[in-house]
Amino acid sequence: MTTRIFLAGLSALILLIAGSIHGSAQGATAPIEHLEVSLWPEYDQPAMLVIYRFEIAPDTLLPARIALPVPAASGPPHAVAWLSDEGGLFDATFTNESAGDWQIIEVELPESRSGQLEYYSDMDFADTTRSFLFEWPQGFELGGMSYKVQLPVTATELVVSPAPDGEGQGDYGLNYLTAEMGPQPVDSAPVISVTYQKANPTLSIDSLQPLGQISAPIEVQTDSPNIVPWLLGAAGIVLLGGGGYYFVSKRRPAPQRVPRRRGKRTTDVELEASTIYCHNCGAAAGISDVYCRQCGTQLRR
Repeated sequence: MTTRIFLAGLSALILLIAGSIHGSAQGATAPIEHLEVSLWPEYDQPAMLVIYRFEIAPDTLLPARIALPVPAASGPPHAVAWLSDEGGLFDATFTNESAGDWQIIEVELPESRSGQLEYYSDMDFADTTRSFLFEWPQGFELGGMSYKVQLPVTATELVVSPAPDGEGQGDYGLNYLTAEMGPQPVDSAPVISVTYQKANPTLSIDSLQPLGQISAPIEVQTDSPNIVPWLLGAAGIVLLGGGGYYFVSKRRPAPQRVPRRRGKRTTDVELEASTIYCHNCGAAAGISDVYCRQCGTQLRR
């Protein structure tokens, strides 16, 4: 009896430990190997569109989860997605947990080790000066971090800090400033500041051209063109066409008129009373026939 009680207690303990381990494994989030913070000021709203493009280590077992901090004042994320190997974005399942001035977004990665999260954040507008400060809180280690700032249309004097180390054209034909910020340990709190001048409310999306639209007007030739070569070429084509038609028409046999059909009785009477024969094929013809019924040649009277 004592042995049975001991074995039952041992089994319960083993199950409890296994369940605890399983729960811990399920609750753990994968470390982020690289995070690109993409900032699009005044793109399609008078605000800052913040885009996290994240990757986890290639040897991470799937499915996996990651945790991303988003300012609480920004509200729920605008979009959360995982990225397929073919480059397609698919809606990702996520949870949202409040943490003071921040909200922690835990994203499920079922079939991929990379994805994207988007949210909008308010900017500071002071007359013609626009400014924005991006903050990454402590407690979220990053294996690598970079930024990509989209230059708003009609903006001038744009300054980004830390200073960019690259510039070029990217999505939608707009220009971007980029920089690598390196690894961020768990106790770091990197910031990115963006400031520029802009005297109008034009959004970048309103200045983008639809696909297939010509980006520049077609130049119109203003000088009088020399049409002599075109006239000579056209005349040559007409002459060649006329000569070809004449050659073909000369070789084509003359069209033959198909004789009208007559009743058999009338035909027999006419043939018996006729003494006319076709000079071409020798066939007998009726007295009222104009063309030979055999070859179609006009009869000589």
